[in-house]
Amino acid sequence: QETAVLFLNISSEQTFAENGQRMIEPEKEETLWEQRRLQHQLEVQSMQIERVFDRNQVDAQVAGGIVEPGAVRFDLYTPFAQGLERLRGLKNELMAALGVPDVQMDERNGRFQVQVARPDAPPVPLLDLMPLIAELPPLTAVLGMAEDDRPLLLNLAEEGMTHILIAGDTGAGKTSLLRTMAVSLALRNRQSQLQLLVGQPTSDDSEPYTDLAPLDYLPHMLTTLVSDPKEATDILQYMRREMQYRQEQNVTHPAVVIVIDRFVTLLETGETGLTPALTDLLQHGADVGIHLILGTRRPAHELLARPLHALLPVRIVGQLADRREARAASDMDESRAEYLLGQADFLAIGSGSLLRFQAAFIGDYDLHVALTELHRRRPPALLARDMDPRKQMVPGQESDGAPEGPYPFSFNGWSVRWQDSRRNGDNLEIQQ
Repeated sequence: QETAVLFLNISSEQTFAENGQRMIEPEKEETLWEQRRLQHQLEVQSMQIERVFDRNQVDAQVAGGIVEPGAVRFDLYTPFAQGLERLRGLKNELMAALGVPDVQMDERNGRFQVQVARPDAPPVPLLDLMPLIAELPPLTAVLGMAEDDRPLLLNLAEEGMTHILIAGDTGAGKTSLLRTMAVSLALRNRQSQLQLLVGQPTSDDSEPYTDLAPLDYLPHMLTTLVSDPKEATDILQYMRREMQYRQEQNVTHPAVVIVIDRFVTLLETGETGLTPALTDLLQHGADVGIHLILGTRRPAHELLARPLHALLPVRIVGQLADRREARAASDMDESRAEYLLGQADFLAIGSGSLLRFQAAFIGDYDLHVALTELHRRRPPALLARDMDPRKQMVPGQESDGAPEGPYPFSFNGWSVRWQDSRRNGDNLEIQQ
C-alpha cells in the first residue's frame, strides 16, 4: 500500500490508493463539496455584481445563469430595455470587484447577460487536498503535493522542524504558500490550541491589498495584520516577554505561529531591538510552543546572515534565478532552485531530505468558504490569559483584533438565487 508523506519523510499514516487509482486525482463529476463551493462562489459573485449596479444606480438584479468551462454567464433581470451600453461602461468596475481578468456584457434571447471569466483551477487546491488527509497531528501545516502525488505536510512540533525560511523570487508563490500554511493550520487546530500572528511590512511600492489581509478574519489571529515596522518590533519584543513568561511557568500551550512576509524588509526598517528579540525567539521559542515562518526574496542579504540562518532548520525554496541567492536559501551548493518553474514550484529541505512539490493554493472564494465554516462552528474562546499583543503593549487600549464574522464577502441575509442545479452537457446550468 502507498503511504502519505508526513512532513519530509515517509510515514504509514494513510493510504491514498484504491483499485490501482490515486484518490487524489480529480473526478470528472463535481463532488458535493465542489458543488457547495461553486454555489458559494456564484452567490458571492451575484452579490458583488449587484453592489456595482447599486453604486451606479443601475436597476438590475442577477436572475440565474449558466456555468461554462471558461466563464459564468449571469442572467440579469432589468426593467429597462436600452441599457447595454451603460452596462458595458461598468466593465472595469466589475472586473475590479470580481477580481477577474475579463467581463463581457451582451444580450441573448431578449435578456442582458454578464459573462465573467473563470480562471483556470490551481494544480493543487487546498480545499480539495485536505479532505483526503484523514488525520493530521496537531500543529501540522499542509504544504502541497510531492512529485509522487502524495501530500506533503510539515509538523512544527517535531524535533528539528522548529522554524521555517521560505525564499523565492517575485512570482515564485511565497506569499500564497504562507497563506496556505496559515489556513491549513487554522482548519485543523482549535483556537484554544493555536494562535497566529501575521506581519507583512509595507513599502512605497507595495500593493494596497495583500493576499495575507484576509487572514485577519481567522478566529486564531491574536491581532490584525501587522504592517508598520515599529509596531512589528514592539510585538516581537512582546512575544519575547511571553516566551520568558512561558519558560518561567513551564507553559507550552497554546502554540503561537508567527508568520512574517518580506522578512528582510522588516530587518531593514525595524526599530532597534527587533533583531535581538527575533534571535531570542528563534533560539528558544520552539521550546515553549512559539514558531516562526519567515518569507523573503533576498535570502542572501547580509542582515539574514548567521546566526539567523543557522536558526532556520527548514528551508522551502522557490524559483531563484541568482545562484548565490539559491545557495543561501537552501544552504546547499547544488539545490538547482534556479531551474524551478515558479508559480508554486518549490523544494522542501529539512532533516537531510530534499523534496520537490507543488504548493497547495487557496483562492479568495475558497478562503471565504473556509472562514464561513470556521466561524459557524467557532466555540467560545478559552484562553488562560489575554494574549492580544496590541492590548498588552498599551495598557487600557482596546484591541484591534480579528474582526467578527467572515471578511468582505459576507452576505448575511442574501437570498440564494442559485438553488437547483443539473448537469447539461459540459455546462452546469443553475436556475432559480
